[in-house]
Amino acid sequence: MIYPEYSAIKVEVDEGIAIITLNRPEKMNAFNDLLSGELDDTFAIMEKDDDVKVIILTGSGKAFCAGGDVKAMAEAKDPTEFLAGLANGIHRPIMRMWNMEKAIICAVNGHAVGAGCGLAMACDIRIASKKAKFNMGFMKIGLAPGCGTYFLPKLVGRAKAAELIFLSETIDAKEAEKIGLVNMVVDDDELMKKTMKMARRIEQGPTLAIGRAKSLLRVSDRSTLMEHFDAERHMISISGETEDFKEGVNAFLEKRKPKFQGK
Repeated sequence: MIYPEYSAIKVEVDEGIAIITLNRPEKMNAFNDLLSGELDDTFAIMEKDDDVKVIILTGSGKAFCAGGDVKAMAEAKDPTEFLAGLANGIHRPIMRMWNMEKAIICAVNGHAVGAGCGLAMACDIRIASKKAKFNMGFMKIGLAPGCGTYFLPKLVGRAKAAELIFLSETIDAKEAEKIGLVNMVVDDDELMKKTMKMARRIEQGPTLAIGRAKSLLRVSDRSTLMEHFDAERHMISISGETEDFKEGVNAFLEKRKPKFQGK
């Protein structure tokens, strides 16, 4: 597929892997209507793009994403209306990320603050550089939190989530890894190399089955055991129709490495 020329993000697609780079470095990649809209648009396209198997999300400059643009908040004539619109704009791309059956890896290259931290948490896997910093941030400006109240307790537990949100203290990448906020921490100059290596492993795997696994993980916390077993049975049965399943079984019996195609 052909992607539009965006202003607030950059998009590259190569051999099954898409890289989305937040590109407002002068604003530490803070959200505004343009950034939110372009993210929503590109995720909508990638959801239907069969050439995209895995998505990497990262930022340009020294930050991953500083959350909402505080200067714009201060200048808003009607803060209530402005903040409602800002939240709605941020929520749309995050909903697409959460619901699409494609793996999304976040390469956290710097500060992830407020809704920027929420954006990172909406990804399936987070790899952070050693210079990455995390702060829920909302309490510093007297604002109720967005995104973090859903994702954060699922990653670190409710009590730790409350501490991070209430105090809005900055934690470094090492602490983020310790509490389960990120999967791994790597040297700054190794961030994209390590992220691409993981993305390539996923891209070469049975991506339809991986997408269905993502869906099952998503619904697991709101299903009864019986409901979840029903969902698993459905996903298992439809996987039997795929070429990847046939290839995987044949490769196993023939004692060779499977060659999956995401079909």
